[in-house]
Amino acid sequence: MTSRRMRVPTRSLIAAVLVALAGGAAWLVRSKRPQPPEPAAAPPRIGYSRNGAAPTPLAGAGAENGR
Repeated sequence: MTSRRMRVPTRSLIAAVLVALAGGAAWLVRSKRPQPPEPAAAPPRIGYSRNGAAPTPLAGAGAENGR
């Protein structure tokens, strides 16, 4: 048996390299994960205070509508 060298056309080889590069670039873009957002500030506590002071009412909260 004679070993015969496979001859790949140059255009096919260039096309295969371009497809591989595009796939690698797409994989890199997809693998980069976005940074998580900064944690939010703690919300104000609702309820009784620890020092016994009454909470300050919000403007308009509990006000009569006059209906």
